[in-house]
Order: sequence, then structure tokens, then C-alpha cells
Amino acid sequence: MRDLIKEAIADLKKGDGFIYVTADGSQIDLHDAAKQGISVTPVNPKAQVIKKLEETGLPLNDARFLNELNELISLVTGSSAAPKIAKRRSFSDAEKSKIVEEWKKVEAAGKKTKAAFAREIGVGYQTFINWLRG
Repeated sequence: MRDLIKEAIADLKKGDGFIYVTADGSQIDLHDAAKQGISVTPVNPKAQVIKKLEETGLPLNDARFLNELNELISLVTGSSAAPKIAKRRSFSDAEKSKIVEEWKKVEAAGKKTKAAFAREIGVGYQTFINWLRG
């Protein structure tokens, strides 16, 4: 299984975007095939990897299986296998106005930069700038 995973990783990291297989399904380098006069078929490496893994009992196209596998990895390793995505927060017009007023006080005191203030309140710098523009 480990060798299959290593091979899958290598196939997906290849820079040319395709792997080439002969009529019998063997993988071959395109230049070697040309030298030997063998006809090849270009194959999307991702599709090929998924097919190989499914043949060994790992159904990667099954979302429920992937969720269970990620949960298992998380529980075994003690860390999350999938990155946590922060939920976007919406601010009402009143909240935006209060934040802009607070910024004006901070700016008058000369305590922080706009970027530092934006980070502190949890909004993107460009979003904060847009609020200031009105």
C-alpha cells in the first residue's frame, strides 16, 4: 500500500500533466515510447491514480468515505487532516460606522497603523479601507 501511495504521489507531481500508457496498460515515458516505436495513450494522472486506488479498495470518489478517512486520520494523529476554514463575518452598517469612529480616535492618538487596526478587529485591510472611503 505504501508503494502504491508513493507511486501515486510521484505520478501527480509530474510536471507535464499526463502520463502515458501502452496498449497493455503499462506506464511508459513518452520519449522511450517514441524511440521504441510504441504507440501510447495520454492519460490524466489524477484519473489513473484514483482508478488504481479504487482497485485496492480506497473509493476516493465517495465523499462519505473521504470524510470518514479524514476523521480517522484526525483521531489517530490528534490533528485535523483538513484545513479549518474560517467563517466569514458580516458587519451591519451600524457596526461599520462604530469601527470607523473608533479608528478615528486611534488615528488621532497615533497609536496604530490601519493594517494593524484591521487585523485587530478581524477584517481584511482592503475591506477596512473600503469602509473608510464610505
